[in-house]
Amino acid sequence: MLEIPWNEPVNLNMLDGKCRTVIGPLDAMKCLQSEWPVRHGAYYGCAVRACNAALRHRKRPEDARAAFLAASREAFLTIVTGTVQDSGGNAHPRLE
Repeated sequence: MLEIPWNEPVNLNMLDGKCRTVIGPLDAMKCLQSEWPVRHGAYYGCAVRACNAALRHRKRPEDARAAFLAASREAFLTIVTGTVQDSGGNAHPRLE
């Protein structure tokens, strides 16, 4: 299967402290199957099904991204969405 890139990748801080960038449904499936800390949640199952459907062109890739984000929140993973400037002009990641 070929990757279908999302419009915007998902950056996660995993529970082991590593940062993980997920670029599309195929990458999300690999992350869900091999790196995911909570595999029994309702959103986890929804994300797996949505990513599979997107890879088979039965769902939009962005629908799979939304399901993956929900599973990330369910697993208590921090989603890094961009950067913010502090009063001193320094950029820091914005956490969701």
